[in-house]
Amino acid sequence: MKILIEVLLVVFYALLFIVIIRKASFFKIEGIKSKILIGVFILKIFLGVTIALIYTYYYPDRLKADVFKYFDDGKIMYDALYQNPLDYLRMLFGIKNDSVYFDTYYTQMNNWYRVYESNIYNDSHTIIRFNALIHLFSFGYFNVHTVFMVFVAFSGQIALFRFFRQYAKIPSCLIFIASFLAPSALFWSSGVLKEGMLFFGMGFLLYFSHKIINRFTIVSFFWLVFSVLLLSYLKFYIFISLLPLLFTHFWCDKTGYKNVILKYTVTIIFFVGVSLFFHKVFPAYNLPEMMVNKQVDFYYLSLDQESGSQIALQKLEPNFFSIIRNTPKAIWNVFFIPHIFVAHNFLSVLASLENALYATMLFGLFFFFSFKREHLSLLLLCLLFVLFTYTLIGLITPVSGAIVRYKIPALPFLLMFFFLLTDFSKIEKLYGIVKSKFIRTYEKEKQLNQ
Repeated sequence: MKILIEVLLVVFYALLFIVIIRKASFFKIEGIKSKILIGVFILKIFLGVTIALIYTYYYPDRLKADVFKYFDDGKIMYDALYQNPLDYLRMLFGIKNDSVYFDTYYTQMNNWYRVYESNIYNDSHTIIRFNALIHLFSFGYFNVHTVFMVFVAFSGQIALFRFFRQYAKIPSCLIFIASFLAPSALFWSSGVLKEGMLFFGMGFLLYFSHKIINRFTIVSFFWLVFSVLLLSYLKFYIFISLLPLLFTHFWCDKTGYKNVILKYTVTIIFFVGVSLFFHKVFPAYNLPEMMVNKQVDFYYLSLDQESGSQIALQKLEPNFFSIIRNTPKAIWNVFFIPHIFVAHNFLSVLASLENALYATMLFGLFFFFSFKREHLSLLLLCLLFVLFTYTLIGLITPVSGAIVRYKIPALPFLLMFFFLLTDFSKIEKLYGIVKSKFIRTYEKEKQLNQ
């Protein structure tokens, strides 16, 4: 009976969101039919349910399963609604909820407090609050949360598409592939995980920044502020990585696409300079020391959880020279790990094949390279965002499985970088030559055999 109710709720909310996708102007995007969008939305729901099944049968410990542990903690927060509605609202919106009084709830949760605490905000709070909110509509049925998270991620990917479409003079189908269909991003953003919310925050930040720059509206301002707050409380490094790049991109857009490289160089030098001296003003936020501590925390956490996909990292030292020295290896690890020779389960094999695909696309640029000056600013934005995120992830993450998920926000930008530099007419021409040669060979063999 419970399964039937869950199925009915999933179908009901899925149909509700499909109606929104069909009717709302936000989801009407140039060059992509609504039936394709709905097909991707339904596919993401199936993938989200698949993730839940994988964690149910292959990772049965709910205390370690990301999709369930935050759901369970969210249920504890939600249950406060029946005991003291004000407590629920204060925890949900973070209003004076850090007193000892609220430990009545937090000590029942397994993820509100981290094993290794630091001065960096605990992003688990955000996904716990999301689940506590959706419990109002799910009646405790897990896959209802899946449908809601899929819609959240899908909305963010729509916004990401809309941003890219403003500046990329390439076919819409390629932008659609970059925004929605990077394999790891398609899969992991479909589960009840932080990745779905991350795509929402990232996409809305990019798109509504563009909207605000061109025409101020209260609605655009609201979504921009909301996305900034969401990213700040979810993955602050994504926001910090995007901020200078967005600033420079809009600087180029508004002042003309001249001296683009110089403008990016000036901005990066400025932000690097700020990061070098930031700890002089705020001693608790020393970037190299924070990265060293985070690397150590990740290492011991991987030992506690007995991760089977550990990789060796060079130990960081609390200075910028150590970061610079280890950056090339960090980028290499994130780009190529896991590879097929170290893949140890089905999911890591798929991730290694995806990495091989990106390596092939990179190699293909030597043969099908095409550069358009009008794309230079967007190219630099995509490339630098990938390098920033890959560097940070590669420096502090000692587990290949975690790397696969952490680099997901960068994958649409990586694909856009490849697509913007690829001459697809050359590929079509090569395909035509190969196809015609194959047909001629086939016809010749057919005549010989007659």
